[in-house]
Amino acid sequence: MLTGYFFTRNLKLLVFAFSILSLSLNSVFGQVNASKSDLKVRLFNLEGPSSEVFRYYATLSNNEKSEQVYQLDTKLPPGWSVAYKLDGMQVTSVSLEPEASKELTIEVTPSYSADSKKHVIPFRVISNGDTTAVNLESVVKGTYKMELSTQNQVLSGNMTTGSAKEIMVVVKNTGSLVLDNIELSSQLPNKWEANYEPSKIDKLLPGASQEVKLNVKVPEKTIAGDYMINLTAKNNNVEANVAYRMEIKTSLLTGWFGFLLIVIALGMIYFLVRKYGRR
Repeated sequence: MLTGYFFTRNLKLLVFAFSILSLSLNSVFGQVNASKSDLKVRLFNLEGPSSEVFRYYATLSNNEKSEQVYQLDTKLPPGWSVAYKLDGMQVTSVSLEPEASKELTIEVTPSYSADSKKHVIPFRVISNGDTTAVNLESVVKGTYKMELSTQNQVLSGNMTTGSAKEIMVVVKNTGSLVLDNIELSSQLPNKWEANYEPSKIDKLLPGASQEVKLNVKVPEKTIAGDYMINLTAKNNNVEANVAYRMEIKTSLLTGWFGFLLIVIALGMIYFLVRKYGRR
């Protein structure tokens, strides 16, 4: 009886060890075997912000002795999207010769407002009623989001030709992740000049904002009218843009000088008419 007890105990331990080993292998390789196909996903658990695309690389094998066509299907949370790519081309199904295999890329794009947690994405391949499935895991760790505006939220102003002006720009981190190395730039009309103080923000915590001084200089002889200044703040993860409308007016001195030239021209015409008009 003692021998039977130890045999039963060892058998239970062996079954338990085998179960643990099977679960470990499935966790590492994301593999599900079926009678007609074999599906393996490398690194089925991915982590990143909601602004990134989660790319999973799978190997699909046909274990049958005849050609099989596999329909691809993924159950997604609301607002998410998926694309399947084979040799760089987007597909919705895969055709496999007998005992052949193909590499498939599954690109899952989260909703921008996806919750910061682990999302389980069931992925299936279906062929002639036979289904092989594996659960993909997308761990959303947060969002990168940035807002760019002015201190008073007004995106317009005015200047005179040849003058300079300071505009207080505000960069705000409206996401849930830290923003690093934010660079500031601007797109200006021809021959205009502008510079930021500072031109780079090293770190911006979630919910925090920082004011930056933008110095704009308009060249002389600029034609009066409305001009657009495009402002940009960006880093490796996110970019924010805003358009600032600048109205350019001629200076008072320039206006009087122009008026004086007109008066002089009219005076000369009148003089010439008076002097030579009777001849």
